[in-house]
Amino acid sequence: MVKKDKPKKVDKVEKETFEENINQLTEDLEDSNNQKMRAIADYQNLKRRVDEERRNRQKQVTSDVVTSFLPILDDIDRALLISKDTAIEEKRNNKQEWMKGIQLVKEKFLNILTEEGIEEIDTDVDFDPRLHEAIGYVNGNENEIIEVVEKGFCLDEVVIRPARVIIGQKKETS
Repeated sequence: MVKKDKPKKVDKVEKETFEENINQLTEDLEDSNNQKMRAIADYQNLKRRVDEERRNRQKQVTSDVVTSFLPILDDIDRALLISKDTAIEEKRNNKQEWMKGIQLVKEKFLNILTEEGIEEIDTDVDFDPRLHEAIGYVNGNENEIIEVVEKGFCLDEVVIRPARVIIGQKKETS
């Protein structure tokens, strides 16, 4: 006759040890999952911050480039203003054609600025120190923009260059 092995009886102490090991392994697994989730969240936050910094850096580069070109626009405006005055006096076709050419250059330049998200600062409003730089005062309504000396520009609501203006100031009575 063949003897059959009896299943070993697991004593109570061994059973508690197995359960402790299972509980410990379960806790370790939960900790690992939590660490993994935190790592994923940290990575997503880092990626978002890097993308935001990249966009801000691009805006700064665009702002710097545009700032270097703005004096050209100012000179074109001045040339048009002077030419308009002399064209009226002299009535020469040649000068009028030249003015049309300059006007086309200005329009093209402004279109490029618009495509890049650059907008001209509105000067048909009262003086706002966040958008305008007062470079002179004349008699007139308080804080009214009387004359625009240089146009100002914004990139996504960030002032690249404030509009340089002359504003009205009430005359002090003595």
